[in-house]
Amino acid sequence: MFFITGIIIAALFLVSTSLPFLSWILPFYKIKKLENANLKTKIITNIVAVLAIGWIDTKFLITYLGVFVSIEVLYYIFKKYGTKVKEFDKIFITTLIVSILISIYVYFNRIGFNLGFEQLKDIYIQKTSFTKYEVDNAFKFIKDNFTYLIFVYISMTVFLTYYFLNKEKFLEWDVSYFWLIPYISIFFIDKYTSLGGSLTENILNILKLIYIMYFIKIATGILNGKVKKQSICFVVGVLLTLISPDLAFIFGGLASGIRIKVVR
Repeated sequence: MFFITGIIIAALFLVSTSLPFLSWILPFYKIKKLENANLKTKIITNIVAVLAIGWIDTKFLITYLGVFVSIEVLYYIFKKYGTKVKEFDKIFITTLIVSILISIYVYFNRIGFNLGFEQLKDIYIQKTSFTKYEVDNAFKFIKDNFTYLIFVYISMTVFLTYYFLNKEKFLEWDVSYFWLIPYISIFFIDKYTSLGGSLTENILNILKLIYIMYFIKIATGILNGKVKKQSICFVVGVLLTLISPDLAFIFGGLASGIRIKVVR
Protein backbone atom coordinates (compact mmCIF):
# COMPACT_ATOMS: atom_id res chain seq x y z
CA MET A 1 0.00 0.00 0.00
CA PHE A 2 2.76 2.44 0.97
CA PHE A 3 4.63 1.97 -2.29
CA ILE A 4 1.63 2.09 -4.64
CA THR A 5 0.04 5.11 -2.91
CA GLY A 6 3.38 6.94 -2.90
CA ILE A 7 3.85 6.31 -6.65
CA ILE A 8 0.29 7.46 -7.37
CA ILE A 9 0.98 10.65 -5.38
CA ALA A 10 4.14 11.26 -7.44
CA ALA A 11 2.17 10.73 -10.68
CA LEU A 12 -0.61 13.09 -9.54
CA PHE A 13 2.05 15.65 -8.65
CA LEU A 14 3.17 15.68 -12.29
CA VAL A 15 -0.45 16.05 -13.43
CA SER A 16 -1.16 18.82 -10.92
CA THR A 17 1.90 20.86 -11.90
CA SER A 18 1.52 20.29 -15.66
CA LEU A 19 -2.18 21.19 -15.84
CA PRO A 20 -2.98 24.11 -13.48
CA PHE A 21 -6.77 23.56 -13.62
CA LEU A 22 -6.18 20.06 -12.18
CA SER A 23 -3.88 21.24 -9.38
CA TRP A 24 -6.49 20.23 -6.77
CA ILE A 25 -6.27 16.53 -7.65
CA LEU A 26 -3.11 15.85 -5.63
CA PRO A 27 -4.16 17.38 -2.27
CA PHE A 28 -7.67 15.97 -2.73
CA TYR A 29 -6.36 12.45 -3.33
CA LYS A 30 -3.84 12.57 -0.48
CA ILE A 31 -6.31 13.85 2.09
CA LYS A 32 -9.09 11.51 0.94
CA LYS A 33 -6.76 8.50 0.89
CA LEU A 34 -4.76 9.18 4.07
CA GLU A 35 -7.09 11.24 6.25
CA ASN A 36 -7.98 8.29 8.48
CA ALA A 37 -4.61 6.54 8.21
CA ASN A 38 -2.25 6.35 11.17
CA LEU A 39 0.85 8.54 11.44
CA LYS A 40 3.20 5.73 10.39
CA THR A 41 1.28 5.16 7.15
CA LYS A 42 1.28 8.88 6.34
CA ILE A 43 5.02 9.24 6.97
CA ILE A 44 6.09 6.17 4.97
CA THR A 45 3.76 7.04 2.07
CA ASN A 46 5.16 10.58 1.93
CA ILE A 47 8.73 9.26 2.01
CA VAL A 48 7.97 7.04 -1.00
CA ALA A 49 6.37 10.01 -2.79
CA VAL A 50 9.34 12.27 -1.99
CA LEU A 51 11.83 9.65 -3.26
CA ALA A 52 9.83 9.16 -6.47
CA ILE A 53 9.46 12.91 -7.12
CA GLY A 54 13.12 13.54 -6.22
CA TRP A 55 14.18 10.78 -8.60
CA ILE A 56 12.44 12.65 -11.43
CA ASP A 57 13.91 16.03 -10.42
CA THR A 58 14.98 17.17 -6.96
CA LYS A 59 13.86 20.72 -7.79
CA PHE A 60 10.26 19.45 -7.81
CA LEU A 61 10.50 18.72 -4.08
CA ILE A 62 10.29 22.43 -3.23
CA THR A 63 6.92 22.66 -4.98
CA TYR A 64 5.67 19.38 -3.51
CA LEU A 65 6.62 20.26 0.06
CA GLY A 66 6.08 24.03 -0.06
CA VAL A 67 2.73 23.96 -1.85
CA PHE A 68 0.93 20.62 -1.72
CA VAL A 69 2.15 19.32 1.64
CA SER A 70 1.55 22.77 3.17
CA ILE A 71 -2.06 22.76 1.91
CA GLU A 72 -2.55 19.27 3.36
CA VAL A 73 -1.03 20.13 6.75
CA LEU A 74 -3.06 23.34 7.07
CA TYR A 75 -6.23 21.39 6.19
CA TYR A 76 -5.58 19.01 9.09
CA ILE A 77 -4.75 21.90 11.46
CA PHE A 78 -8.01 23.69 10.64
CA LYS A 79 -9.97 20.46 10.91
CA LYS A 80 -8.63 19.86 14.42
CA TYR A 81 -8.27 23.36 15.84
CA GLY A 82 -10.30 25.61 13.54
CA THR A 83 -13.82 24.31 14.03
CA LYS A 84 -15.10 27.86 14.65
CA VAL A 85 -13.34 29.32 11.60
CA LYS A 86 -15.64 29.79 8.61
CA GLU A 87 -14.91 27.59 5.62
CA PHE A 88 -14.04 30.36 3.16
CA ASP A 89 -11.82 31.96 5.79
CA LYS A 90 -9.93 28.67 6.10
CA ILE A 91 -9.47 28.60 2.34
CA PHE A 92 -8.25 32.19 2.18
CA ILE A 93 -5.93 31.90 5.19
CA THR A 94 -4.40 28.75 3.69
CA THR A 95 -3.97 30.59 0.40
CA LEU A 96 -2.29 33.52 2.17
CA ILE A 97 0.15 31.31 4.09
CA VAL A 98 1.17 29.13 1.13
CA SER A 99 1.42 32.10 -1.26
CA ILE A 100 3.56 34.05 1.21
CA LEU A 101 5.90 31.04 1.52
CA ILE A 102 6.20 30.90 -2.27
CA SER A 103 6.78 34.66 -2.51
CA ILE A 104 9.55 34.50 0.12
CA TYR A 105 11.24 31.66 -1.74
CA VAL A 106 10.99 33.51 -5.06
CA TYR A 107 12.38 36.69 -3.47
CA PHE A 108 15.50 34.96 -2.14
CA ASN A 109 16.01 33.22 -5.48
CA ARG A 110 15.03 36.19 -7.62
CA ILE A 111 18.30 36.33 -9.58
CA GLY A 112 17.84 32.77 -10.83
CA PHE A 113 14.15 33.37 -11.52
CA ASN A 114 14.91 36.56 -13.48
CA LEU A 115 17.45 34.71 -15.61
CA GLY A 116 15.01 31.89 -16.25
CA PHE A 117 12.30 34.44 -17.01
CA GLU A 118 14.45 36.13 -19.65
CA GLN A 119 15.46 32.80 -21.19
CA LEU A 120 11.81 31.75 -21.41
CA LYS A 121 10.94 35.07 -23.03
CA ASP A 122 13.67 34.56 -25.65
CA ILE A 123 12.30 31.10 -26.43
CA TYR A 124 8.82 32.55 -27.00
CA ILE A 125 10.24 35.22 -29.31
CA GLN A 126 12.24 32.67 -31.31
CA LYS A 127 9.83 29.74 -31.42
CA THR A 128 6.39 31.39 -31.71
CA SER A 129 4.68 33.68 -34.18
CA PHE A 130 4.20 36.42 -31.57
CA THR A 131 6.07 39.67 -32.12
CA LYS A 132 8.73 40.85 -29.68
CA TYR A 133 6.39 43.68 -28.62
CA GLU A 134 3.58 41.22 -27.81
CA VAL A 135 5.88 38.87 -25.90
CA ASP A 136 7.46 41.77 -23.97
CA ASN A 137 4.01 43.06 -22.94
CA ALA A 138 2.81 39.60 -21.91
CA PHE A 139 5.89 38.92 -19.79
CA LYS A 140 5.77 42.43 -18.31
CA PHE A 141 2.20 41.75 -17.19
CA ILE A 142 3.25 38.44 -15.61
CA LYS A 143 6.20 40.08 -13.87
CA ASP A 144 4.17 43.04 -12.57
CA ASN A 145 1.37 40.77 -11.33
CA PHE A 146 3.43 37.75 -10.33
CA THR A 147 2.35 37.82 -6.68
CA TYR A 148 -1.32 38.10 -7.60
CA LEU A 149 -1.05 35.28 -10.15
CA ILE A 150 0.46 33.04 -7.45
CA PHE A 151 -2.50 33.83 -5.19
CA VAL A 152 -4.97 33.04 -7.98
CA TYR A 153 -3.35 29.66 -8.62
CA ILE A 154 -3.16 28.72 -4.94
CA SER A 155 -6.67 29.96 -4.14
CA MET A 156 -8.09 27.91 -7.02
CA THR A 157 -6.17 24.84 -5.82
CA VAL A 158 -7.28 25.20 -2.19
CA PHE A 159 -10.87 26.11 -3.04
CA LEU A 160 -11.38 23.11 -5.34
CA THR A 161 -9.63 20.81 -2.86
CA TYR A 162 -12.03 21.87 -0.09
CA TYR A 163 -15.01 21.71 -2.46
CA PHE A 164 -14.42 18.14 -3.65
CA LEU A 165 -13.64 16.98 -0.12
CA ASN A 166 -16.79 18.51 1.38
CA LYS A 167 -19.13 19.33 -1.50
CA GLU A 168 -22.15 17.86 0.27
CA LYS A 169 -21.89 20.73 2.77
CA PHE A 170 -20.84 23.39 0.26
CA LEU A 171 -24.09 25.36 0.47
CA GLU A 172 -23.57 25.71 4.24
CA TRP A 173 -20.15 27.37 3.88
CA ASP A 174 -19.84 30.92 5.13
CA VAL A 175 -17.33 33.77 5.04
CA SER A 176 -16.44 36.68 7.31
CA TYR A 177 -16.95 40.26 6.18
CA PHE A 178 -13.75 41.08 8.12
CA TRP A 179 -11.68 40.96 4.92
CA LEU A 180 -13.55 43.97 3.58
CA ILE A 181 -11.88 46.19 6.22
CA PRO A 182 -8.32 45.92 4.84
CA TYR A 183 -9.73 46.05 1.30
CA ILE A 184 -11.51 49.38 1.90
CA SER A 185 -8.48 50.81 3.74
CA ILE A 186 -6.05 49.90 0.96
CA PHE A 187 -8.52 51.05 -1.70
CA PHE A 188 -8.49 54.59 -0.29
CA ILE A 189 -4.71 54.51 0.11
CA ASP A 190 -4.33 53.44 -3.50
CA LYS A 191 -6.82 55.98 -4.83
CA TYR A 192 -6.13 59.08 -2.77
CA THR A 193 -2.46 58.94 -1.75
CA SER A 194 0.91 58.78 -3.48
CA LEU A 195 1.51 55.32 -1.98
CA GLY A 196 -0.63 53.65 -4.61
CA GLY A 197 0.98 51.51 -7.26
CA SER A 198 1.33 47.96 -8.51
CA LEU A 199 1.80 46.63 -4.95
CA THR A 200 -1.45 48.08 -3.57
CA GLU A 201 -3.26 47.07 -6.75
CA ASN A 202 -2.07 43.49 -6.31
CA ILE A 203 -3.15 43.47 -2.65
CA LEU A 204 -6.61 44.74 -3.61
CA ASN A 205 -6.98 42.02 -6.22
CA ILE A 206 -5.83 39.41 -3.71
CA LEU A 207 -8.39 40.53 -1.12
CA LYS A 208 -11.11 40.32 -3.75
CA LEU A 209 -10.50 36.61 -4.21
CA ILE A 210 -12.26 35.47 -1.05
CA TYR A 211 -15.51 37.19 -2.00
CA ILE A 212 -15.23 36.11 -5.63
CA MET A 213 -15.06 32.50 -4.39
CA TYR A 214 -17.95 33.18 -2.01
CA PHE A 215 -20.06 34.38 -4.94
CA ILE A 216 -19.72 30.92 -6.48
CA LYS A 217 -21.42 29.49 -3.40
CA ILE A 218 -24.16 32.15 -3.52
CA ALA A 219 -24.82 31.54 -7.22
CA THR A 220 -24.77 27.78 -6.72
CA GLY A 221 -27.27 28.04 -3.86
CA ILE A 222 -29.67 30.24 -5.80
CA LEU A 223 -29.56 28.02 -8.90
CA ASN A 224 -29.75 24.82 -6.85
CA GLY A 225 -32.99 26.05 -5.29
CA LYS A 226 -34.53 25.79 -8.76
CA VAL A 227 -32.57 23.09 -10.57
CA LYS A 228 -31.71 20.69 -7.71
CA LYS A 229 -28.44 19.64 -9.40
CA GLN A 230 -25.62 21.08 -7.30
CA SER A 231 -22.77 19.92 -9.56
CA ILE A 232 -24.31 21.65 -12.59
CA CYS A 233 -25.13 24.76 -10.56
CA PHE A 234 -21.55 24.86 -9.28
CA VAL A 235 -20.15 24.80 -12.82
CA VAL A 236 -22.55 27.59 -13.85
CA GLY A 237 -21.51 29.59 -10.77
CA VAL A 238 -17.84 29.22 -11.75
CA LEU A 239 -18.59 30.30 -15.33
CA LEU A 240 -20.53 33.36 -14.14
CA THR A 241 -17.57 34.28 -11.94
CA LEU A 242 -15.10 33.92 -14.82
CA ILE A 243 -17.31 36.07 -17.05
CA SER A 244 -17.44 38.95 -14.57
CA PRO A 245 -15.13 38.62 -11.55
CA ASP A 246 -15.72 42.25 -10.55
CA LEU A 247 -19.48 41.75 -10.29
CA ALA A 248 -18.83 38.48 -8.46
CA PHE A 249 -16.71 40.39 -5.94
CA ILE A 250 -19.38 43.05 -5.41
CA PHE A 251 -22.18 40.54 -4.87
CA GLY A 252 -19.95 38.27 -2.80
CA GLY A 253 -18.85 41.16 -0.60
CA LEU A 254 -22.41 42.35 -0.06
CA ALA A 255 -23.66 38.83 0.63
CA SER A 256 -20.97 38.31 3.29
CA GLY A 257 -22.84 40.72 5.52
CA ILE A 258 -26.35 39.81 4.41
CA ARG A 259 -28.01 36.43 4.82
CA ILE A 260 -29.52 35.51 1.46
CA LYS A 261 -32.46 33.14 1.81
CA VAL A 262 -33.44 31.30 -1.34
CA VAL A 263 -37.20 31.10 -1.80
CA ARG A 264 -38.09 27.69 -3.14
